[in-house]
This record gives sequence, C-alpha cells and structure tokens, in this order.
Amino acid sequence: MSFASLSTHIAVLATVLCTSFVHASSRKTPWLYSPNIMNVGEVEYEQYTTWKTNKQSDSEYSEVRFRHSIEWGAAENLQMAVYFADWRYKKTSEGSDTYFHDVAVEAIWQLQAPTPDDVGIGLYGEIKYGDDFFELEGKLLFEMELDQVNILYNCTLEAEWEGQHLDDDKGVLENAIAVTYAPEPNLTYGIQAIWEIEFPGWSQQSDNVVYVGPSIAWQSEGWWITISPLFQATNVQSEPDLQVRLLFGIDF
Repeated sequence: MSFASLSTHIAVLATVLCTSFVHASSRKTPWLYSPNIMNVGEVEYEQYTTWKTNKQSDSEYSEVRFRHSIEWGAAENLQMAVYFADWRYKKTSEGSDTYFHDVAVEAIWQLQAPTPDDVGIGLYGEIKYGDDFFELEGKLLFEMELDQVNILYNCTLEAEWEGQHLDDDKGVLENAIAVTYAPEPNLTYGIQAIWEIEFPGWSQQSDNVVYVGPSIAWQSEGWWITISPLFQATNVQSEPDLQVRLLFGIDF
C-alpha cells in the first residue's frame, strides 16, 4: 500500500465522518492530554493519523500510523478509552510493510478540573498489548486556564517490552508542554514542545530528542479536528526530523 493511497483513504474517511454526525467535545492538542474530561455518559470516536519521515540514518524512512479509539465518560471523575486498532505502514531502505501493532486501554482520573482559579490536575494510565509487544504508560496532567490562553503540561513515564520473549526492554521519560490561544470559541492556535529521553534496558541513557511545532484546531457542531507538525530541534540521527499528527473526533 502506497503512502498516497493511504492519504486518500484518510481524506475520504474524514469527510464522510465529519458530515454524518453531530455533537462533539474538542481536543486542541494532538500530542498532549488534558485533565478536563468528558461528562458521564458521553461517548466519542477518535481517529489518530501520525506521519513520521526524514531520518538522517535512513533517507528512505517513512511511517504512517492509524489509531482508532472509543472514549466515554465512565464516572464523575473518570474517563475511559479503548484503542481497538493501531495499524502502521512503514517504509525503510530495506523495504515496506503494513502491519497491526497493538490494542490498548486508557483511563484518565481527574483530581481537579481546570478553572480560571484552579490548576487542573489528572492522572493518566494506559496498557498496550500486541504481537511481541507490551507497554505500560503513566502521565501526570496539568492545565492552567488564563482567559483565552491555556497552558498544558504532561510528564510521561513509559515501560516497554518487545521481542518474542519480551526480553528487549526500555524506559522512556517525556516532558511535554503546550500553550494554546482561542481567539473565538471554535478556533484554537497553539505551540507544543516535547522532550524525550530513552533508557535502553533501564541501564543507560540514549540521546535526548526535542520536538517543537505549531497546532491548529477547529470545532464545529458534532465534530472537531486538529493538526500539528513537530520538527526535531536536536540532531538525533535515528529519530525522524518531522512528525505530523492529524486527530479528529465525533460525538455519539
């Protein structure tokens, strides 16, 4: 399957879905999570599409990831989600392949809702499982509301196991911040920065990689969409120089 063909399918699916439903809550930061969760009983479909390209270590590298999820307000302070498919198309100098990667379960526990007077605080947990792959992920979520400006901060710790016997393990520490500005209720601009450090085998530290990029989000009646490119600000040859994430949601 070519990248052009995948892109066409994404565009068609987005057009059909975005004109077929009503009601939605908006997510304005494709790379970060907010402690501001859904109301009890609300249900939403979210589609992630992430494109990674331009590795200095492999000029042929290009990867597209499709992730489908259903999210719902499970309790007054609890939001749940099931990622029922994560499909990937990957091209390198050794060839290309399309494959299924994992399924996942996610929960966000809101400790305090963000308001102009209070910092929003939440805890995020996720379990991923796939063929020869297992991951645990935890996040601390913070959000400040300053009139039309919001500030988000996520601190993430991941533990990953890969391989036939899950004996290839590593840890990942990530700090991410986003500042968004909403000049009107249905339009939001922002800038995001991510600093990631890997710990192969939990015994050594790999290179630090930093990404920075803008974002734009649009919310209409029943659906929302947001997109953000991230550009590598460091010089880690094994990591892509460009990542682009398109995310849209539809409320049921």
